[in-house]
Amino acid sequence: MCFTFAWAGWEGAAHDSRIFAEALRREELNFPHPRGNKYYLIDAGYSHMKGYMAPYKGNNVRYHLAEFRRGATRQLREPTGRIEKFNYLHSSCRNVVERTFGVWKARWSILRDMPYYHIDTQRDIVLATMAIHNYIRKKCNVDDAFQTAENESYIPLVDSNDIGTTSRANNVDVEDVGEQNDVYWMGFRDMIASHICNA
Repeated sequence: MCFTFAWAGWEGAAHDSRIFAEALRREELNFPHPRGNKYYLIDAGYSHMKGYMAPYKGNNVRYHLAEFRRGATRQLREPTGRIEKFNYLHSSCRNVVERTFGVWKARWSILRDMPYYHIDTQRDIVLATMAIHNYIRKKCNVDDAFQTAENESYIPLVDSNDIGTTSRANNVDVEDVGEQNDVYWMGFRDMIASHICNA
């Protein structure tokens, strides 16, 4: 539950996919790209492409863990078919990202009160709190915030999109990110989904 890459300082109106595209393009940022047949799990707001595996999308396709739970009992409504089973496991694995942001923002209340600071100060606060977050995670054996978030059913009280970003639901594709419809990677995702369904 540590941050591995941070690039702060963008205006709040900048869309996540635009920032991601720039991070992929600019070699001087040293973005840690996956190598070989490795890949990162990305959320539905980004394009599925080589090295970056997105969930299946569609009007009647569930993805977020909350969509698989019933009302107040939070009882699991089983995913149906290979696509939903893949999406459920994809979302479960990505949930650690949401929990990490939840711990970080719950610990640092200053992150909610920064609009009055100069943009350079805001950037420095974001990076400093991320660095301290990582230090606490690596060096402290007992930390209440991390222990609470270790529970996979933990749902952060704050949304990871509310600091300097817009909602990923309004995603617009960025054409220059890479091969948007990479047939190999879509086939690879289909193969994984089939193996999950048959397991």
